[in-house]
Amino acid sequence: MAFDGIVLNAVTKKLKEEIESGRISKLYAISQYELLMVIRAHNKNKKFLVSIHPTYARIQLTNLDYPTPDFPDAMTMLMRKHMEGSFIEKIEQIGLDRIVKMTLKGRNEFKDQVTLYLYIEIMGKHSNFTLTDENNRIIECLKRVSPSESMRFLQPGITYHLPPLIEKKNPFTQDYIPSDNLIKIYEGFSKDLAVEVKYRIEKGESFQSIMSQLESSEHLYIIKTAKKDYYHIIPLTNISENAACYPLFEGLDLFYDSLDQRDRIKQQTNDLMRYIKNEYTKNVNKLHKLEKTLFDSQNSDDYRIKGDLLYASLDKVHKGMKEVVVDNYYDGTKMTIELDVRFDGKGNANRYYNKYQKAKNSLKVLEEQIRLTKEEIDYFDTLNTSIEQADYYDALEIKEELEGLGYLKKKQVKKLHKKKKEPHYTTFITKDGIAIYVGKNNLQNDYLTFKKANRFDMWFHVKDMPGSHVIVHSQNLDEYTIRLAAKIAAYYSKGRLSSSVPVNYAQVRTLKKPHSNKPGLVLLSNYKTIYIDPDDTFLTEVMKKKNG
Repeated sequence: MAFDGIVLNAVTKKLKEEIESGRISKLYAISQYELLMVIRAHNKNKKFLVSIHPTYARIQLTNLDYPTPDFPDAMTMLMRKHMEGSFIEKIEQIGLDRIVKMTLKGRNEFKDQVTLYLYIEIMGKHSNFTLTDENNRIIECLKRVSPSESMRFLQPGITYHLPPLIEKKNPFTQDYIPSDNLIKIYEGFSKDLAVEVKYRIEKGESFQSIMSQLESSEHLYIIKTAKKDYYHIIPLTNISENAACYPLFEGLDLFYDSLDQRDRIKQQTNDLMRYIKNEYTKNVNKLHKLEKTLFDSQNSDDYRIKGDLLYASLDKVHKGMKEVVVDNYYDGTKMTIELDVRFDGKGNANRYYNKYQKAKNSLKVLEEQIRLTKEEIDYFDTLNTSIEQADYYDALEIKEELEGLGYLKKKQVKKLHKKKKEPHYTTFITKDGIAIYVGKNNLQNDYLTFKKANRFDMWFHVKDMPGSHVIVHSQNLDEYTIRLAAKIAAYYSKGRLSSSVPVNYAQVRTLKKPHSNKPGLVLLSNYKTIYIDPDDTFLTEVMKKKNG
């Protein structure tokens, strides 16, 4: 990734145009690495993103929608106290290093005007976001650094100092010095840019011409290769001549969106996925033990027979004996019976009768426990399929579902009277303009099937395995639409890597919700089945709309 000092120089110039003199109206911590500020500037709200991610660190204006938590943490509340309502007086880059300093003017709780400084360091795993007072004393930083972690101490209450900077030449004002390592000579150069500059000079282009293009560029050029994607504010012609050109911030949105999403999903789903898999495994092991106990209980007649034989042979059994051989009058053979040395014949016979009665009584309980355990296995198997295909919002809803059912402990937060949002289901529009709704977790499935769908809509779901509820908002479907919806249902299911997957479909009005506290379950009465080979080719036949 090439968010180097030269790219930051272009970003800083655009930020000065767009948000300098703007007012910070809202601040959100959208992940452990990211802050999002809403800035009112030039009569418009602008979204300013700061990421200190070890790999994807950057600053930019964004048009993307980011998930914001309902309840801010203590650090966010402190940042809001000092920053919200402040005006951005000045934005400057420290030389051509990957450090931006923002000067904020605001008022404290006593309505006195105060000056604050915001230092944003874009330095890989050492990236940080630090807020200081006018004396450069740290108020808070997104990533606190203790003396045991680094020679550079970053904690509230101490004086902020810039990281040690190596003195280099400014490439915009200095002449070209031939070298195999331009990074060591010029400020702001990354490896990708150094290679490109050297390549262009070898092709006959002048250093001044290249730097002039870099200084005036307001665009981002993205190159996609099989192994890796690249970008810079000039085309990296040493990699490819076919670079896609975008306005600077639009290009950064495009390049980082899927990377950020993937990382955010990973943060949200890692613990959930582990919990779901553990619960699934735990119930599979429990079922194995219960079935073994049931098998033993079903063979409990052996205990009764031993009790009967001991009563028929009381004269042969005395205290202290470990076993006895008796005549088995049931089949005419001899039987060896283990004894408890503490009891005589009558006592040992009663022990076997008690075991027999206990086994008989446990049969009903065991059968009920096995039924419930199988339901748990099916439920967590469904969640396993859902979490593997989940985006950020899907994962949040799965967590909400587990909290609602009592599997996970709810976070104790102050209740706010907020309008409940509908689940974030997915909508596809076919070439004929037909809407197809896809639920990717149990909450979405329940909502689509029993609330969103019209009673004459068509419902699709894979047969006898976990998967999405697919609702086709249309009546009298032709064969093409039926096969398309079936393919979508098979793709968003546990059988997505199989072939000839059976998919049931029926009108919504024929479906019933079973008496269960678990969402996502449906009782079918009148349905048809189609067999389909799942793949993602349907994505070229439909238009995906923004989630619910």
